[in-house]
Amino acid sequence: MPIAVADVAVSSGDPSLSRGVPKILSDDLALTDLFDLIPPSAHMETVTAAHFSGKPLSFPGWKMIGAEAVVIGNVSVRGDRLSIEMRLYDATQGTLLVGKRYTGTPAQLRSIVHRFANEIVYTFTGVRGVFGTEIAFTARSGKSRGKELYLVGMDGQVLRKVTDNRSYNLFPRWSPDGQWLAYTSYRTGAPIVYLRNVSTGAEKEVIRFGGSKAPGGFSPDGVWLYAGVSQAGNSDIYRVRVVGGAVEKVAEGWGLEVSPSPSPDGRRMAFVSDRSGSPQVYVKTIGVGGETRISSGTGYATSPSWSPAGDRIAYTARSGGRFVVMTVAPDGTGTREVASAADGDCEDPSFSPDGRSLVYTYRKRGYSALKIISTDGRRQRILVSGLGDVGSPAWSPGR
Repeated sequence: MPIAVADVAVSSGDPSLSRGVPKILSDDLALTDLFDLIPPSAHMETVTAAHFSGKPLSFPGWKMIGAEAVVIGNVSVRGDRLSIEMRLYDATQGTLLVGKRYTGTPAQLRSIVHRFANEIVYTFTGVRGVFGTEIAFTARSGKSRGKELYLVGMDGQVLRKVTDNRSYNLFPRWSPDGQWLAYTSYRTGAPIVYLRNVSTGAEKEVIRFGGSKAPGGFSPDGVWLYAGVSQAGNSDIYRVRVVGGAVEKVAEGWGLEVSPSPSPDGRRMAFVSDRSGSPQVYVKTIGVGGETRISSGTGYATSPSWSPAGDRIAYTARSGGRFVVMTVAPDGTGTREVASAADGDCEDPSFSPDGRSLVYTYRKRGYSALKIISTDGRRQRILVSGLGDVGSPAWSPGR
């Protein structure tokens, strides 16, 4: 879809917003494979505040430069008050497709523009965009021996450290409402799974029993947290009530049972077991005996992540001496390789909320990065680099 994002009118406030707002929006749209952006140098019409009070756009001019859709905006900043109106037009028909008015603080500008980018994607696809979502991950902080939790926007902007205790903080997992992160921390000397409120920083312990432990994911209603927990040298999978702390064992065996990933409907769970002699991915129905192995053709498979639609499961597999990212249907059919590298390993996939992309860890000697790749493997980009030993990415729910 050829689309033009015009410089916005600035009724009051910093004049640089005229280019700053469309830059954020254009960068968002460029991350999809849905739009071809018409360069600003080709635009023939200047958008003013009058276009929001009755003056019509010159649609023939926008069509002349090849635009089938046009985005205009009008922004005003007075003190700590930001107001912005955004409109999307069909340039061919000259009709308004969607218009929104937002208010907030200047610090919320980026998130507001992300919201309108999601409206544009929804208008053309019927599926809400993922702009404004975040990826939680772990990395070393400077020369510290431990690992801290970090968050970064899906556009690679607004990187921030979540924990800062110089210990090992591992395996972040999002609650379904995107308000909480479950993770394992060794800051007291023993591994404990905590829930941390992303906005306030408030924390509470949720799993103390057992030895090593790692959260795998929440039930869709957020009532249960699934985790692999070792006791007496044997690791099984439990689910723990987030409120009340009741514990149920949901998968067990003589060996290793770890990395639970509940399905979007909460009825099934993907997990890793080495009962066949090497780690492999299995699917079981919650509360029903029997499991189905879904990874095949590899001597090592781990880190399953269920897609939001429930039709695919991504996981890490060993292939040709390297780790690669694969996806497979929940019944074990239709295995596809999505991400691989000749000079390194691709691990720990996590689906975007719209199921169109995966974030994963790329590692090679002395270097690591987070990358985002489309699920068909055709487009990919670096999300985070420059931090030490990055890993365990987890994509937040849609917002």
